[in-house]
Amino acid sequence: MPKPQWGWALVALGALVAGVICVSIGLGNFDGGSGPPGGLLISGLGLLAVWSFGKAFFNFHLPPRN
Repeated sequence: MPKPQWGWALVALGALVAGVICVSIGLGNFDGGSGPPGGLLISGLGLLAVWSFGKAFFNFHLPPRN
């Protein structure tokens, strides 16, 4: 198992917390009329959290190294 990269783990945690805060203040609520920009922000934070979690604990490289 590769050694964890704790910097990327902190990025994942920060994106998760920021996403939870944005949802709690009402961004990304399409019924409330905030529209797509709030949804794009939430989805971007979600993608950042998932990608950085994978980068921290699974040590993948883009593009793949030979």
